[in-house]
Amino acid sequence: MFPKFDWLLFDLDNTLVDFNSSSKEAFVQVMTHLGVEDASVLYPIFNKINHQCWDEREAGLISHTELKNKRWVLFFEAAKIKADPLSINESYFEIIKTNPVWMDDAERLLIAIQNKFNNLIITNGLSEVQNPRIKKLDMAKYFGGVIISDEIGTAKPQKQFFSHCASLMGEFDNDKVLVIGDTLKSDIKGGNEFGFRTCWYNYYKKENDTDITPHYEVNNIKSLGVNLGVW
Repeated sequence: MFPKFDWLLFDLDNTLVDFNSSSKEAFVQVMTHLGVEDASVLYPIFNKINHQCWDEREAGLISHTELKNKRWVLFFEAAKIKADPLSINESYFEIIKTNPVWMDDAERLLIAIQNKFNNLIITNGLSEVQNPRIKKLDMAKYFGGVIISDEIGTAKPQKQFFSHCASLMGEFDNDKVLVIGDTLKSDIKGGNEFGFRTCWYNYYKKENDTDITPHYEVNNIKSLGVNLGVW
């Protein structure tokens, strides 16, 4: 079981909400509308490029606006498809807004931790996508605040992102703050470097081939709830 924490800082995508499922569904719909056959076969190519672009955004190398265009430009080049990147990005976003899916047991956990911890959502994402999904799942009621990188101009793992979180938390002990997320290079790296405790939500049971070491690791929400002492 974890020690007692006062603050839980939750990543959103692939921690509380199954972004992979929503993204793939949106991609297939958009590509099919373009007349692309077997669109699902191309999704791994887009997904890899998308992650590479997000790595650049999280390193502060490109802006959110540049990311929206660049990932599609690179994908269209790789797949030899002719289409307008920003128009396709908008269509992709519109579908993602409408199809958020909870990760297994995530809502049950949020109900269980209510009034037991101070909770924040901390997400690297675009406000035009994240806010409608949070609203559709009625998630905000479980949290004291929602911090979206697009809205504050900096992203995890940057120190400025976590400084913004700290500014909303009042007085706190670093040892009493737990960052929970699925991405080592943003959630865990950023939390570690800021002096918080970190929990890697390794749902897909990936091998950690980085030099980033989380304080804790779980691979399902049920285990997280048990370790937090709420189940």
